[in-house]
Amino acid sequence: EAASQLPPADVTIFDLAPDAVAGILGDRLPPRVARAYRRFRQGPGAFKVDFAVDGGVPWTNRHARRAGTVHAAGTFAELAATERDIHAGRMPERPFVLVGQQYLADPQRSVGSVHPVWTYAHVPNGFPGDATAAIISQIERFAPGFRDRIVGHAVRTTMQFAAYNPNYVGGDIMTGAKDIRQLTFGPRITLWPYKIGVPGMYICSAATPPGPGAHGMCGANAATSALAYLQRRR
Repeated sequence: EAASQLPPADVTIFDLAPDAVAGILGDRLPPRVARAYRRFRQGPGAFKVDFAVDGGVPWTNRHARRAGTVHAAGTFAELAATERDIHAGRMPERPFVLVGQQYLADPQRSVGSVHPVWTYAHVPNGFPGDATAAIISQIERFAPGFRDRIVGHAVRTTMQFAAYNPNYVGGDIMTGAKDIRQLTFGPRITLWPYKIGVPGMYICSAATPPGPGAHGMCGANAATSALAYLQRRR
């Protein structure tokens, strides 16, 4: 919570959201870096529902029945309108829903005819409501009868995501809005965004490029910076 709590170290690498780094280091950060970190924009929240589904999801599209992951979004126009609503802080009627059917590749996850299906929807950051019904309705559009096959479900809200991992501010599991600027440069425009302006200190979270999904690369790049710093000190 404070720089005074950090143990003595040659190198410190923060796997944290930028505003958390600014909060910990306070005046130790150069003013320009602190301003950029505090202005860092969060992305949509995620609302997750894990379903137990008897017989699996009855997709009308035969390819979706064999896919490990399905994006239930509708047309491009629908998706664009949905994301505009979320950006404006409004919960869309038909949210973008990601559906995971990993049991297709790993049948041991299933019990008899009951299969685990995990889903999450894009919702406004910090959304306080329950998106379960909206998720079910969106899947039902492309898989009529899905609702009747549900035998159980478990929910994780935006605030539960944030409690689970403080980097998921407001349920933002991407650690920041991934527009062109933040995806390319991270928290601030610089040639090497892992440096934070304090000798021996770096940031390696998914807020830095190449962002989430490119597993390990943010940390690898920050580690490269840290190793170069240590070599220069020799």
